[in-house]
Amino acid sequence: MDGDISSPKPTLDSSTTPELLATMLGTSYGKIKYFYYGRSGSRTANFYTRFEINKKNGGMREIYAPNKQLKVLQGRIASLLSNLYKPKKYVTAFVKGTSLYDNAINHTRKSFVFNIDLKDFFPTITFARVRGLLISKPYSLDPSTASVIAHLTTVNGHLPQGAPSSPVISNMICASLDRQLNSLARQHRAQYTRYADDITFSFYCPLKYLPLEIVNTQANPEKINHYNAQTGSKLKEIISTNGFIVNPGKVRLQFKHERQVVTGLTVNKKVNIDRRYIRKTSAMIHSIESLGIEGAKSLNISLNPSKDNPDEPAFELEPHIQGRLLFIKQIKGESCPVYRNMAIKFNSLSEEYKVPLSSHETKDNISINANVVDKCWILEIDETISQGSGFIIEGGLLVTCAHVVASKDDTDKPVESCIAFRVSNKSDQYKAIVVHYDKHRDIALLKIDHNTHKFPFFRIEEKIPVKQNDKVSIYGFPDYKPASTYVGCVWTRVVNDFIASAVTYYEVDKVLYSGNSGGPVLNSNLHVVGIAAKGAVDGHKLNAFLCKSELEKVIATYSALHSDS
Repeated sequence: MDGDISSPKPTLDSSTTPELLATMLGTSYGKIKYFYYGRSGSRTANFYTRFEINKKNGGMREIYAPNKQLKVLQGRIASLLSNLYKPKKYVTAFVKGTSLYDNAINHTRKSFVFNIDLKDFFPTITFARVRGLLISKPYSLDPSTASVIAHLTTVNGHLPQGAPSSPVISNMICASLDRQLNSLARQHRAQYTRYADDITFSFYCPLKYLPLEIVNTQANPEKINHYNAQTGSKLKEIISTNGFIVNPGKVRLQFKHERQVVTGLTVNKKVNIDRRYIRKTSAMIHSIESLGIEGAKSLNISLNPSKDNPDEPAFELEPHIQGRLLFIKQIKGESCPVYRNMAIKFNSLSEEYKVPLSSHETKDNISINANVVDKCWILEIDETISQGSGFIIEGGLLVTCAHVVASKDDTDKPVESCIAFRVSNKSDQYKAIVVHYDKHRDIALLKIDHNTHKFPFFRIEEKIPVKQNDKVSIYGFPDYKPASTYVGCVWTRVVNDFIASAVTYYEVDKVLYSGNSGGPVLNSNLHVVGIAAKGAVDGHKLNAFLCKSELEKVIATYSALHSDS
């Protein structure tokens, strides 16, 4: 164990007493003992929240989540143990810098992939096994110190799934198992990996040459095939000797001409995600788009019923979708169109949960969809019989250009109200009241006189700045006719930025028409980066849009004026 001389890390060894361990954990031994010898005989289980989640292939998985104080201690114990244990390359779970992808890629383009699962993986790792592991070589910790660690990292006598210390301890427990199974694989020219309780072997050889020690395809000598494969005798022996049991329902041998799956990822030619997973994720996002969050949540619960348990946490659809998207991103990459298209939709629908999206210039990523159409509005002013564009932002404000709602008689003042509607539903026409008017910045804020309906809205971009040569899309109604059913869209590039009368604009390389005024300018994430404002055909020298910072200033002024109302 090599240490950093300039800043040595605390290291567990045979001289580490319980008191010294407590110091390493940033507390006292008396406080540590409270977790398992507390007042009134309290036990470690009292410091956990127990709940169950659905397993992917049926059944329930028992989760124990430690409270904040115990979780901190377990995290520090995990750090100390990680200094003692260095996983081999065939161990891919709970290892920094590795993922399901790193596990699966070892088994691509193989003739056969053989998967088995260890039954009751975490519950099989008991208090006695954890203590015995730490006492024995190569760790050789003091027995009393080993007991303290085992007490703090187990509950009801076994390793809990949900504690931050369980992953590294489970890998340490499996170190001997891993060495033996990797040796067995090498003897038979096979590839071995383990991801937690999922064990995988893969082979290049034909069916008849598969090693019986690993996978038995000859249980029925009269009909040898890969459909009825069983765990080989030597493999079963090694697993049993190391204190684990093979789950008979999770044994499968997969041929190259069928779908080969390793820890949920297909590996036939390359590591990929099952199309069914993609389709289900897309359907979840679409359900929010069409039904709203609560409606989509109810639909998902009805399609995936679980047992009636009043203590079970309420199902949260948005974080669930976020997790699925992050998994897709991890495997397929952030630039993958499949990921980006779903991520753009999800980010525009979810108010709290977001997934990463970098600037990416493809026409598909800024295509017009129903979600965009419903956020773009047509504004008609009876007094001037004129028309312009507008869009809804968070908080229910309808944004447009000030000149769109300027009074015919006095452009320093706006009209009191106008008619607002969307091409997706022209029959629903609303009265939009002008609540703030900034002629200098050419921005007006309106509110739709309809308190019982929450309209879909665009988000203002918070992270990605607009740069020269960026591709943006400008939406609006430059040539609106009563029979129109679509939103006009111009894909254009930013030429440069300029300041006119202390107001920041961006010039673009496409012509903007008067009906575009007030329409949203979106980046590839479908976030607002500006407002369409100036068109060369209207007598201006340039085609340009107002920078989003000008809109943010107007919103801030409006909010300050109405903070007490």
